[in-house]
Amino acid sequence: MEKNVNVKASEMMFYQPLPAEVRVTLAQHSLLSGSTQSNEKKLEDRFLMSYIQPRTSIIPEELTAQFKKNYPLRVGRPAKENKKTRTRKKALTSIEKRKLGLHKLPKTGIKYKACAPLHQLWVEYMENFLELENSTKAANKDLLYQRIAKADYHGCLLMVTRSKCPSYIGAKGIIVLETKNTFQIICEDDQLRILPKRDSVFTFNVSRWTFTLFGNHMNIRPSERAARKFKSKPTIDL
Repeated sequence: MEKNVNVKASEMMFYQPLPAEVRVTLAQHSLLSGSTQSNEKKLEDRFLMSYIQPRTSIIPEELTAQFKKNYPLRVGRPAKENKKTRTRKKALTSIEKRKLGLHKLPKTGIKYKACAPLHQLWVEYMENFLELENSTKAANKDLLYQRIAKADYHGCLLMVTRSKCPSYIGAKGIIVLETKNTFQIICEDDQLRILPKRDSVFTFNVSRWTFTLFGNHMNIRPSERAARKFKSKPTIDL
C-alpha cells in the first residue's frame, strides 16, 4: 500500500501545471517572434518596392497585389478530356456467314446475259495482268505460269475438257464464284452448276491464246493463292 501511495504522489508531482511566470514568458516570446517575422516581411516588401518601382511603370497598388499572389514553380498539365471511344462493329465469323448462307449463290435468278459484261472485264484484266505479248516468250514462261496460278478467275469463260466424272466433261460457263474446291459457273441456259476442281482439267481463252488449268493444282482459296509461291508439280493423267 505504501508503494502505491508513493507512485500516485510522484505522478501528481510530475503532471503539475506550469507556473504563471513560465506561461507569461512563453507568451511574450511568441509575441516577439511573431512581431519579428512581420517586421522581416515588411522589410522585404519595402526592398522589393524600392527596387522594382523605378524600373517599371506599374502602380504600387498593383505591385502589392502581385506580391500577394502565389506563383507555382511547376505548371500543371491540363486535365485530358475524356474522348468518346469508337466502338468497332464486330465482323461476322465464318460460322455465322455459313448460317446466313453468304457463301451460297441462289440456284435461280442469275442470268447468263447479265454476266457477259463481267466476262469482258475479266478478259481486259487478264490481258493487262499476263502481258501476253512479252510473257509468252520462252525466257518469261516461268513468270507467265506464276501469274496464271495467282490470277482471279471470277468472270472467266471456262470449259471442262477432262474429268474423272464423265458428266462434267463439256460443261461450259462463266465463273460467278470460286471456292477452295469448286468453280461455280452460270451456263448459257441460265443454270448454275458446281464443278469440282479435283481430278478435272479446264481450258479458257484470252484473245488468241488457249490456256489449260489442272484443278488438282488449284485447290487453294483465291485469296491465299494470290500471295502464294507455286512450285512445279507433275500433272496427273486422268
